[in-house]
Amino acid sequence: MTTLPTWAVYAVSLGTPVLTFLGVLLAQWIARRGDVELEARSKREETMRTMRWAAELSAGGDQQLANLGVAELSALLESDLLDDSEKVFVEAALDAVYDDVEAEIERLGEEVEVVQYVAESGGGLATGAADDVSFVGSDREGDERRG
Repeated sequence: MTTLPTWAVYAVSLGTPVLTFLGVLLAQWIARRGDVELEARSKREETMRTMRWAAELSAGGDQQLANLGVAELSALLESDLLDDSEKVFVEAALDAVYDDVEAEIERLGEEVEVVQYVAESGGGLATGAADDVSFVGSDREGDERRG
């Protein structure tokens, strides 16, 4: 019969469960890290889909949908969902929308009345200085434009 030294018996009997436990901890840490990266990637993809959707709405012909698109782009810009490199895309989309409004105002010339709205805390609108600008003008008789 072969005998093992006492230290070897203790090392095998205590070392095996300890090493197994450490292996499980390492595997769990690697899996959690992968899950966090996958979640961040999924969130980024969904945010980019939302940004594309909002940009398409803001450039569309329906004014209510365009307002929704601009509001969604503004919300994305202020949220923590995007980092600085991604916020550039939202700013470009908003700039394109606002450039169109500015070009339309210039095209209508002196026949344009610019009205600015500020959202009140109660949900209503009040006139005043704001980023959202609506205009009413006419480029020919009977063709009234609203934006």
